[in-house]
Amino acid sequence: MTRRLVIIGGDAAGMSAAAQARRLAKPDELEIVAFERGAHTSYAACGLPYLVGGFVESAQKLVARTPQEHRARGIDVHVRHEVIAIDPAAATVTVRDLESGRERAERWDALLIATGASGVMPPWPGADASGVFQLRTLDDAAAVEARIAAGARRAVVVGAGYIGLEVAEGLLARGLAVSVVGRLDAPMGAVLDPDMSGAGADAMRAASVDLRLGVSVQGFEAEGGRVRAVRTDAGSLPADLVVVGLGVRPNVELARAAGIRIGEAGGIAGDDRLRTSLPDVWAAGDCVESRHRVSGRPVVIALGTHANKQGRAAGTGIAGGD
Repeated sequence: MTRRLVIIGGDAAGMSAAAQARRLAKPDELEIVAFERGAHTSYAACGLPYLVGGFVESAQKLVARTPQEHRARGIDVHVRHEVIAIDPAAATVTVRDLESGRERAERWDALLIATGASGVMPPWPGADASGVFQLRTLDDAAAVEARIAAGARRAVVVGAGYIGLEVAEGLLARGLAVSVVGRLDAPMGAVLDPDMSGAGADAMRAASVDLRLGVSVQGFEAEGGRVRAVRTDAGSLPADLVVVGLGVRPNVELARAAGIRIGEAGGIAGDDRLRTSLPDVWAAGDCVESRHRVSGRPVVIALGTHANKQGRAAGTGIAGGD
């Protein structure tokens, strides 16, 4: 009898698992169906700041494998389809077609949860204004590009971590005046020693970035629904375009509602083979927590490198490999 693998999420972890399971199991042994709520699969989200900056010439350069390419390899991918519920007792998921609004149940013999993570956005006044972005998807990058094409000239980047600095570099390369607002006293202050972060701050200022450190954002000012300034505890900064890069939180709501154990670090808890607390259910990628090899403590690390390796490991286990 053919087993049926359902995958929730069509990016790094989900499609790495699908590809590995497809390599190890014959089509008459394992049917693979994946649901992705976005319009794209298997793309390099880490490259989005470089796409915005013009260092990557087109969005397609960031796509490793399209839905059509996955289908040609025996993986039935459905984009613009969101899984909204998991029923472990019935071994089904409820899927909503985002184009038609129709919902249906899909059965599974094995389930992989690869729901990723969402960007952190505090409940600031004006956060819903047009021109306030989080750079998480290809569609987000397209929206930022459209804003630049429409004449944006002053950008504020909220957050001075990895993403914030990459976005600032890209916007600067596009000719925008760029301010970076960071709550800590140094860029990347949470991960770099003071001498290194200090050198980074000097380099940013030398490149004409208006670096505002030790500053907290309080909200956004808008006019006609469009952002016009970022309000901070040190005054307002004019802005035609704002990118918020304050890190991510794992998307665990679907798993939690299904009774799957969530770990102390906030990600889906699994064993060393990425099996969750429910039988025949695996989880991989930005939504899971891992064991830190040095400290031994659970951590959530949202990186594509980890997600791809976890997907491959989960796909191996699902297909019955070692």
